[in-house]
Amino acid sequence: MGKDTTATAFYDGLLAHLLIVPAWVIPPGLLFGSLALAGAPLGIKGVVTTLCIGVALLQFPKKLRPGFCLVVLLMAASSRQAYAMGAAALASFLTFLVTRSGKIARNPWLFDFVSSKAKGFYSATALRGALDDIRPDKSFLGFHPHGCLCAGFTVNGTFNPDFIRACKRVFFLCDPVLRHKNPGFQLMSEAYEAEDRAIEACDAPGFKKHMSSGVNVAFNPGGFMDAIVFQHGKDVCVLKCKKGFIKYCLQFGYRAHPVYTFGECETYYTFTGLRKLRMKLASNNIPAVSFFGWPLLPFLPRPESRILTYVGPGIDIPHMESPSQEDVAHWHKVYMEALQKLFDENKAEAGYPNATLKIL
Repeated sequence: MGKDTTATAFYDGLLAHLLIVPAWVIPPGLLFGSLALAGAPLGIKGVVTTLCIGVALLQFPKKLRPGFCLVVLLMAASSRQAYAMGAAALASFLTFLVTRSGKIARNPWLFDFVSSKAKGFYSATALRGALDDIRPDKSFLGFHPHGCLCAGFTVNGTFNPDFIRACKRVFFLCDPVLRHKNPGFQLMSEAYEAEDRAIEACDAPGFKKHMSSGVNVAFNPGGFMDAIVFQHGKDVCVLKCKKGFIKYCLQFGYRAHPVYTFGECETYYTFTGLRKLRMKLASNNIPAVSFFGWPLLPFLPRPESRILTYVGPGIDIPHMESPSQEDVAHWHKVYMEALQKLFDENKAEAGYPNATLKIL
């Protein structure tokens, strides 16, 4: 590939990332920033009040959101400050996007563009392994590690036509707050949807709904806890305490594939202190993560990263409608061993012969 072609591929990849990554990271900042501005003219009490309303918008039922937005609008109006009223209007609009009924129209252009261009942003990407072993239904694919923003899960899974063709039809399950309460991500997910793919929530109702239908599902078991233990250049994932997905595989008769992405640990540098506190927050679904990626746009991954994803052979897990704790523990151990084997057997080919995987 010539220099000009390489540069074009990079800039196309950059544009693709600017379409999808900001949808994850910018709306929460916009929401809480606009809420803080709306309350700012009323002093510290006003800011604290509007930020608490922001937490309530995330935690309380949809039917209460208009009332919370009305309070913010009235507080801003009482200050008679144009910037506060504009900020309150922005917060209300962002809330409306995740409260409205219905969906926006599917947009195949988004998938077509991102899936063909995003890979050019990195120094290398690849999807390898037991793709031919994936069955057209009742296959569970566990992606490891989560990293900061799931580069492997996104580039080599969600937006990879080869992965979707191997699965025939697959639902990618992600954090329910991200899926249903982040306006940018929700709009992206709705545009992404097609007959053979969808992005849905990984809460208990979501797992049961989709797995009871037999559709293939892809999920990152480590979640926010993986993001907390993330360290640049170190292969580590949280799995020992993550057994719920194995229980669902047993209950619904799913075959499980561990999936590992080499190079995920190269995508960002992160704050590594206060781990115990941040792990406690993560266990309550609060992503207490501070990261720094590409110096020119720190919320994007580092372009020199290599994103190499390997799909492991399927594990034939028995179908048990009411598995015991011992059953879950046994098959969870089998899964962890399969993930370790997948890592050890492919690390040399991936270019990391001396790497070690730490499973917490």
